Amino acid sequence: MKKEKTKSKVNIYAVVIGTILVVYAISVIFPLLWGFMTSFKERVDWSQPGSVLSLPDMSFWELNKEYNLLHPGTFENYDNLFGNYLTLFSDLHIDGKTVKYFGGWNFDKEITKPVDVNFVGFILNTLLYAGGTAFAATFAPCIMGYLCAKFRYKFCDVIYGFVLFVMVMPIVGNTTAVVTLLRRVSMYDTIWGMWIKGFTFANTYFLIYYAFFSGTSDTYAEAAQLDGASYFRVMWTIYIPLAAKTVSTVFLLQFVALYNDYNTSLVYIPSHLTLAYAVWHFSRGASGYNDNVPFNLAASMFLALPMVVLFAVFKNKLMGNISVGGVKE
Repeated sequence: MKKEKTKSKVNIYAVVIGTILVVYAISVIFPLLWGFMTSFKERVDWSQPGSVLSLPDMSFWELNKEYNLLHPGTFENYDNLFGNYLTLFSDLHIDGKTVKYFGGWNFDKEITKPVDVNFVGFILNTLLYAGGTAFAATFAPCIMGYLCAKFRYKFCDVIYGFVLFVMVMPIVGNTTAVVTLLRRVSMYDTIWGMWIKGFTFANTYFLIYYAFFSGTSDTYAEAAQLDGASYFRVMWTIYIPLAAKTVSTVFLLQFVALYNDYNTSLVYIPSHLTLAYAVWHFSRGASGYNDNVPFNLAASMFLALPMVVLFAVFKNKLMGNISVGGVKE
């Protein structure tokens, strides 16, 4: 009887938890599917009563095709299913702007840069910024975590305490100071300046790397040093490869976060605009697209598509265990 009651309680608990998880999954998946479906609609189709949850109306595309035969170019790309995406490729362009600021150590240099970025430029700037900064933000805590874990000096404890202090101490309103520093040292509005800015170890990933390398055996280093390997070679050829799964996971997490970051283009690299900034720029009313919900959703879906593919390919690295075994005892 006790076993049956326990089994019954477990089943009820599983049903309740399963129901909550299903509802949560639907609440996450449904907006994505709705946005993807709506991205294929035309502005006129979207404005029709009751069309918020309906499928795209094919009749609008047929009317546009007929009208374009009489008035070529009137509806441009809006005569087929992928009209919003074709318009996105052709119209996603920002020019006619200039970036002007004072730089130099004494702010005695007036710098003016024109802004002329097309669709290819947005993608290139995004890859350079997100990829380079993610690489720097991944290996800085990795190297420092390894050094503090494998070379036990008193200064390592100072570094460890400094990281904890920075993490728990709220730093508010430091953007102005960072921008001022970047302009003084001529790193403002440069991609490589963002790489250097991202090369920091004072974050949670330092603790992850520190714990990982502290748990690995010193036998590897001892064996390699007997064969004449240097400290640098031991780190790069033995311990860093052991942490390959952790490194790749951290890199992917950093890349995803930076890929969706439009604030950096607004504040730090105003002439090297990224794809996330372009989507934000057009959705806030640029070029008259603020009321074109299907077009804005198409831009958002295009921005999200690489991340969906990236997660599908590397989901095991993102969701897997970040620990690894060592030498058998």
